[in-house]
Amino acid sequence: MTERCVDASVVLKLVFKGEPHRATARRLLRDAIANDDLLIAPPFFESEVDSAVRKRVFEGTMTIAEAKRAYDGLDDVEVTIVSHPRMRIRAREIARQFNQRSVYDSIYAALAELRICDLWTADKQFYDAVKGKLKFVKFLPDYP
Repeated sequence: MTERCVDASVVLKLVFKGEPHRATARRLLRDAIANDDLLIAPPFFESEVDSAVRKRVFEGTMTIAEAKRAYDGLDDVEVTIVSHPRMRIRAREIARQFNQRSVYDSIYAALAELRICDLWTADKQFYDAVKGKLKFVKFLPDYP
């Protein structure tokens, strides 16, 4: 079984209407299911995606009913929460090396690196920062 690390930016595209590259995110998920690949993410992933939905409700760009559907959709996506004893240490190193403001994105990269799998992200700013050195970080619009 192959693992694929996915960050919140990819999974949220599955439940937010009108998102660019939504079809690509769906294709990635369909392919993972068809290939029996395991989608993985770090422990804060669930809080991150739930907070993104809640933020839209708070800002008035999403109704409570739309949020309920989004939460239901998120609950249907099988993402296995995984940690690694060296994940935080490596994330700090990545954040420092690429001059990142926070370690959130770097945690995903550290997990993927330590689990020896690709990280799929739709975060162009993070991808652009690391693409030259962290070849396992993949940009969602480049998904085949």
